[in-house]
Parts: sequence; structure tokens; C-alpha cells
Amino acid sequence: MKKFGICELSVLPVRKNPHSTNELVTQLLYGEIFYIIEKREKWSKISNYYDKYEGWANNAQIKFINKKKFNSIKSNNSIYCIDISGYIIDKNNEKTLTPIGSLVSSCDQLKSKYTGKSSVSTKSNIIKIAKQYLNSPYLWGGRISFGIDCSGFSQIVYKINGIKIKRDAGEQANEGKITSIKNLKAGDLAFFGKTNKKVTHVGIMINKNEIIHAFGKIRIDKVNNKGIVNSETKKLTHKLIGFRSYWFCNSSILALINLNFSLSPTV
Repeated sequence: MKKFGICELSVLPVRKNPHSTNELVTQLLYGEIFYIIEKREKWSKISNYYDKYEGWANNAQIKFINKKKFNSIKSNNSIYCIDISGYIIDKNNEKTLTPIGSLVSSCDQLKSKYTGKSSVSTKSNIIKIAKQYLNSPYLWGGRISFGIDCSGFSQIVYKINGIKIKRDAGEQANEGKITSIKNLKAGDLAFFGKTNKKVTHVGIMINKNEIIHAFGKIRIDKVNNKGIVNSETKKLTHKLIGFRSYWFCNSSILALINLNFSLSPTV
């Protein structure tokens, strides 16, 4: 019989192996639901309903729910916190901070009330939402403004804006469709790596010459036909592989290629 869970904390750490000192692979935010794949005495292996990403969570941090509640949350229209100071008040009148991207439409099932700005999924505010994360520190496996990695950043910003993509940069690079600089839209993703076959970094294009991405922190840098040029050091930090657009499809079988185009020189 399938078992289900929900994140009722601000953030639920998900680790590679069942131990508190083990590698953080991702995080779940308030209101996000998941499947229980395997339950042990202290830890459970879980699979995020949204992106099927798997890892281990501490049972003390999991709220187990029944199938009826799980299906109710799954079928509701998704409403997300877009407020850096948003919070929920539970049935005991206790407050819990809700990171940007928290699924506050789950509040009813948790008998809680959300206070703060919220948004139904829309494709019109990608750059606006992305800029709310500026100066957030980089954290491997992170998905919140107090610590976030490059693919967690692109995924959560897209999620709030109604576009579903996978968790890791390499997976995201196999979705959407290849686009060129001529057809580039604000909000398209750019991918980087040492070779065309291995994607190691992703960022969100603001325009044809600027990118917002996680490198030390969420920052805005210049892009040229070679890759990302750090706005402070003027040095190339990431080698460009290509661009992808997700406006018209969520997945397609398209290989990454080097795109030959001319961008304005970095200054």
C-alpha cells in the first residue's frame, strides 16, 4: 500500500543517504507532497510528487498523510508564496515562515492560514520572481532564499510561473526545445559545462546579454558567445553549451548543441 507525506515545516532537508550528516540533495518546501517509498525506524526514502526526485528524510520532520488528503492537494490549483516575509499560522496559533515557492494552497489540509503575498501559476513574472532571490547564498541541494543551487533556482522560479521542469541541470537540459539568440526570450534557460555532453550549470536569461544564476550567490552577470563573464572580475566562469525555451512544451528529445551566434561583447 502506498504511503504519503507532506512538508509542514518551512523546509524539509532531503539527503542522499539516511543520516543527518549525509549530503543534501534537495529540499521540499512547506506544503509540498511526496510518496513514501520505504519507511525505516528513523528515516524514510521519499519521492517528490512534483519532480519524482528521490532521497531520504528524517521521520521526525515528516507529516504522514492519507491518500485522500494527498489527492486533494494534488488536484487543487497550485498557489505559491511569493513573499519574503510570508508565514502560516497553524491551529495552535503558532507561526511558521514560508519560503518563496511554498505551496500555500495546501494550508486547508494542514488546518493552517497563510499570511502574505501569493500567486497562482503564471508565465509572465519569471524575471521578477528570479530577482527576488538576488544575493541568496549558494547551497548545494538548496531551494530557498537562505541557500539555493543553480538548478534549484531555475526550477523553483519556473514552478511559481507555471512551467514544470526537472530538478537537476542535466535533466533540465533534456527538456524544452533548443532556441537561438535570435529567438531568445527573457526567462529562457542557458546551460554551461566543460563539454557538450556534461551540463554542470544553468541560469535564467534576463535578456540577450545578461543572466541571473547561482554562483557563490544569486547574481547577475554578462553572457557572450563563450559563456558567463563575471561582472566583477571580468573573467569567464562558465563555458556556454546552449539555450532552451520552455514556453511551448515541457519535454522533447533534443540533444544539446553548440550554438554559433554573435552576442554583444561583454563590458
